[in-house]
Amino acid sequence: MKQFLGYFWGVIAHPRATFDELARQSSIRPAVMLMVFGLLLGYLNFLLTILFSSDWLGTRRELLDPTYVGFFGRLPVRLEIWVPIFFIALAPILSFLGLVVLPGLAHVLSKLWHGRGTFEGSVNILGFALGVPAIVIHSTTELVFTVPANLISGHSYWWAAAMNGEFGAVVAALWNFYVIGIYSIACDLWIIVLGTIAIRRVQGIPWWAAALISLFGYILWWYGIMATFVR
Repeated sequence: MKQFLGYFWGVIAHPRATFDELARQSSIRPAVMLMVFGLLLGYLNFLLTILFSSDWLGTRRELLDPTYVGFFGRLPVRLEIWVPIFFIALAPILSFLGLVVLPGLAHVLSKLWHGRGTFEGSVNILGFALGVPAIVIHSTTELVFTVPANLISGHSYWWAAAMNGEFGAVVAALWNFYVIGIYSIACDLWIIVLGTIAIRRVQGIPWWAAALISLFGYILWWYGIMATFVR
């Protein structure tokens, strides 16, 4: 656990040295531990919403009806069962897929520039390049601004209410700036930059090639595959 926490902090403070160390690991255990940690944070947030009779992603008609989108068409799912489907089926599946899809793609594409890294190294470094920003920004934001914000405001889903101006124009402007600028754009950029550093360190390919692979892989994974299942 101490080593795992060291890797986690190292990706934030010293990404190059940390990726070098992760690339030398002969097993993918660090990446698996990070994946499980991220899943547990999501389940913790969901558990808190149940315990405090709060809401989770607007499932009390605060937002538009979600749609479960499959690769072979659109299958509408009622709001009441979308969240259980997500937590019981989709979240674990997507988390495990994330361990192999993007690292596998990056590993194969790196061979075009004679990359010399191992698949295990690719899984570890890209697992942390994806997971650390998601936990630091996404999970932390969701834990703070769902149940605690709901309890303080007395609203079942503060997140959407604040974005829609129910707490005033100033709060709406600040929260929209945070959600769009930090939660979405800054997190995406952080992941892409870390992915570039990680691929460069483990594969030994040019920076521009690593950046292209990181950008292409992330867009394909997050906005292609992930967005197919998650609204």
